[in-house]
Amino acid sequence: MKSKILLENIYLDFPIYDSESFSLRNKIASMSKSAFARMSSEDKVNKVVHGLEDINFTFNHGDKIALLGPNGSGKTTLLKLLSGIYTPTSGKILIEGNISCMIDIGFGFQGDATGYENIIYAGISRGLRKKDIEKIMPEIEDFSGLGEFLDMPLRTYSSGMQARLAFSSAIASAPDILLMDEFFSTGDIEFSKKSEDKIFEMMDASSILVFASHDLELLKKVCNKAVCLKHGQISYYGNTEEAINHYKEFYG
Repeated sequence: MKSKILLENIYLDFPIYDSESFSLRNKIASMSKSAFARMSSEDKVNKVVHGLEDINFTFNHGDKIALLGPNGSGKTTLLKLLSGIYTPTSGKILIEGNISCMIDIGFGFQGDATGYENIIYAGISRGLRKKDIEKIMPEIEDFSGLGEFLDMPLRTYSSGMQARLAFSSAIASAPDILLMDEFFSTGDIEFSKKSEDKIFEMMDASSILVFASHDLELLKKVCNKAVCLKHGQISYYGNTEEAINHYKEFYG
């Protein structure tokens, strides 16, 4: 089966509630259930922040998509929608193929759990079965270079060691669809070079790549299509070089 991503008339809204209604909840301990239910029903939405508006596109096998746009344009929001972290307010979304999402790759790690235990947590959170995780464990061990530290709690790791563990866990299984938000850096020059080589290998191997970055030369080199976002809306969709020219014209 070939991978595919289809989005039709996608809207994603973030409601902003009246701050006064939240402060009233401080009185919850002294209120009856019926009073609390009545108070909740009276909460008012002051406004809605439109994260994404009327997003339409189809990505097929072989598409390497650059996501362009200034900070706050909706790039990470779109990646989180594609990864399943966010659910659209309305519209149709269809995804065929397994996904690896490299946005916050250390998300869900537990400080008191060992490196090995966190590798299992990370794998399960990506939809892997325990036997699949056990199969790729040697590769993760080797790539991380953490050795005996994998038996120790995560809270004893330096930030660089935590980054090594998170990255090694994220890249161990080759996905059909790879979602990326910028490059991942560990602060360790030797490991960063190894990581970069592995990322390019994953990009090449993925059926569909969706890559958000401000590095325009890299996007030009890696991607064959591009989406420009502005205030959560698509302002351009098409050829990468033309999209970059469009981006430079408005934000360069």
